[in-house]
Amino acid sequence: MGIAKGSNRIVWSFGTITLISIVIAIPIWYSRSIFWHFSVPVALAIWWIFITWTFRDPKREITKNPDNILAPADGTIIELIETEEGISCTIRMSPFDVHMTRCPIDGKVDYVKFKKGSHWPAYFPNYAVRNQRNAIRIIGERFNEEAIVTQVSGIFARRTIAYVEKGNKVLQGEVIGTIRFGSITTLQFISAKRYKIVQPPPKITRAGITILATQEKDSD
Repeated sequence: MGIAKGSNRIVWSFGTITLISIVIAIPIWYSRSIFWHFSVPVALAIWWIFITWTFRDPKREITKNPDNILAPADGTIIELIETEEGISCTIRMSPFDVHMTRCPIDGKVDYVKFKKGSHWPAYFPNYAVRNQRNAIRIIGERFNEEAIVTQVSGIFARRTIAYVEKGNKVLQGEVIGTIRFGSITTLQFISAKRYKIVQPPPKITRAGITILATQEKDSD
């Protein structure tokens, strides 16, 4: 299991601090038989395990299909609707979900726009619209489709990070960014071709694996 790009230093730093605290606590316990000295190393070890788990980047077998729109993030779908222009999806991530953002279609990055903002809890959508965010616009090369993947920060998610930049070619299911400690990821998909949400609609998503919608055959 890999670690999210740019997060190795954080993981190793906490691991080193945890190890040092254990080394310090052992002679104190040996000389004074005071067990409470281990409370700090134990707390640090639990936090280090949580951070390592949070920043994980597991390998996934991606089944590419240009007729499908794949989920850009792991989490729970709180909105998945068909619009006049295409598909709109909002995925809420928990601290225990994989926090990697993946590309829903093949295409080329048109822009990456970072917007400063607050860190309201994602459970309050009326306030979360003010939060820090990254919008990644991808143009599909088949039918000039447009997919805007937006990473939204939250009360625990302090960083929205894009791994791509304007002009990069990206593949369906490819990792394009991460949100540290989760929050919300949205997808606005616009196409002249008709897409239908899969039935039954998914409730839980896995980035790059879960199919959100598929192109109608009679829309060619």
